[in-house]
Amino acid sequence: MKHFKSTKSKILSKGDILLSQGEIAKYGYFVKRGCLKSYVIDSTGKERIMQFAPEKWMVSDLDSIANKVPSMVFIEAIEESEVLFLSNSDFEDIDNLDKDIIVEMAIKFRNNLIASNKRIIGLLSATSEQRYTDFIETYPSLVNRLSLKSIAAYIGVTPEYLSDIRRKIAKK
Repeated sequence: MKHFKSTKSKILSKGDILLSQGEIAKYGYFVKRGCLKSYVIDSTGKERIMQFAPEKWMVSDLDSIANKVPSMVFIEAIEESEVLFLSNSDFEDIDNLDKDIIVEMAIKFRNNLIASNKRIIGLLSATSEQRYTDFIETYPSLVNRLSLKSIAAYIGVTPEYLSDIRRKIAKK
């Protein structure tokens, strides 16, 4: 990805928190290497993963960054990662942005919106097995990189039930 004028890159350690619930988001994060996750903690204290952001993906709380409202999500590095920090000001002077950057950003935002819509539809109407299959299609590079616990938190099942789903799919 071509750099914006004020973009900074940073190496993150596994477990580094980029954004906490309740903070005002200052950046969007483009993953050059590694993987981030966005998640919420539900009323029972359980982590609910909203999105993974592997290489070449972006993640942020767009409502928070655009409207200066408290973030509803946490964003955390789940692997050592190299991340570009993109501030709101990077996008404000759109007339001075390189056309290639605008096109690339539009594609990334479009793909993120498509993945989010598929995720919502899956949560509302798909079986656990279908949600796991959708996870594999959306994040093929993460299937063998993430723990069962992380994948299970994403599809909304226990790690034990995810093991059952994987065994069932392997038999097919």
